[in-house]
Amino acid sequence: MTRRSITLLSVACLAQLTPALAAPRVLVVRCGTLMADAARPPVRDATIVITDGAITAVGTRVALPPGAEEVDLRGLTVIPGLVDAHAHLWTGPLTSQTTSDALAALRASKAVAFALESGVVAIRTLGSQGFVDVAIASAIDEGTIPGPHIVPAAHAISTPGGHGDFIPMPPSLPLTDYYTPFNGFINSPGDAEKAVHLQIKYGARVIKILASGGVASPLDSPTAEQVSPEEMKVIVDQAHMAGLRVAAHAENLKTILDALHAGVDSIEHGSDLNQEAIDFMKAHHVYLVPTVNIVNSIVEMTDTRFPEYMVRKGKELATKHFASFKQALASGVMMAAGADDFYQPDRPPGLPNELVTDVKYGMEPQQALITATTNSAALLGLDALGALAVGKEGTLIALDGNPLTDITAVLRVRAVVKAGQVVKRPASGVR
Repeated sequence: MTRRSITLLSVACLAQLTPALAAPRVLVVRCGTLMADAARPPVRDATIVITDGAITAVGTRVALPPGAEEVDLRGLTVIPGLVDAHAHLWTGPLTSQTTSDALAALRASKAVAFALESGVVAIRTLGSQGFVDVAIASAIDEGTIPGPHIVPAAHAISTPGGHGDFIPMPPSLPLTDYYTPFNGFINSPGDAEKAVHLQIKYGARVIKILASGGVASPLDSPTAEQVSPEEMKVIVDQAHMAGLRVAAHAENLKTILDALHAGVDSIEHGSDLNQEAIDFMKAHHVYLVPTVNIVNSIVEMTDTRFPEYMVRKGKELATKHFASFKQALASGVMMAAGADDFYQPDRPPGLPNELVTDVKYGMEPQQALITATTNSAALLGLDALGALAVGKEGTLIALDGNPLTDITAVLRVRAVVKAGQVVKRPASGVR
């Protein structure tokens, strides 16, 4: 065989082994009203072009690429997808604490699909069992199941008998293998350091401290101080060294102040703020995630899932919680939107209802939209979300109605696009 023949054969073999360059995947979104950034006025008759998942053009005078798929949302209001800064994953009834990790993951996969179809395109899961949220995040990222972007916390860091302890077992039952830093339980600064390292090793992308007691846990009170200031300081230092943010569940003033001075990045709930805490949060750019809707649901008894102890504690906390939210709102504290919900598929979706309730207690609709888009995306470190602009991810939702004048429009999600893929189609429209 001649050298020329060998060369031609090599070229032919290389051509067979080299896959053809795939054509770009292009989606054109025609908008009736476009609110590309919740802080700016909406525009009419705009078009968005999404190429391979990213926005490549947006405006009222956009050249349409030939042959692109189109989704017609001209009768709807298009906004960035909603980002939930405080959520959990539905793994079964609140009264059941015996769900296996495998069953929990299967239920959670259904919950995240429901969340996405409800317009929630990203979720920060602040505590779950058995690293289920980490597994769900991986399954979504690899395309195995549909769902929003997930920022998982793995196990929240708590104390035995604290807000993370849902097992009212007798002392005769040996549980030394359960109350460990691996499972998020600590009894010292040394345990706290181990707990952070282990959550990060197994996939946590945010660290959650259960600094105080809470409403949903059966063994404690929201007035209880649980994780010590020294332990919180170790947790924050270790998380920040790894480039992770720290969220602190804190229901009483002493715990809120201790968490703030430890350097946390967000206060969750914040049911007992005073002006000192508010001034500190503003000076140090600490977010408040107020989770107003779940407390309102308890007060109005609109959710039959809640066990007796949760209803009792929630009602005891409510007056202080609502007053704290209103004081923080009037003082201009940075807020991100979090539902503290599980996205149980047969229940109303958490974050849209949170926005409606925030407005009920004094927030302007535009402020509520900013908290659930721009602010939540910033707190979660998801820079590609929160607005619709060139270079951002092509992720958006379409609402029936104008949320600036009627915030309940966020409950009427008619279409969802995630990274250029149409997840939920309008009643009449993809062509």
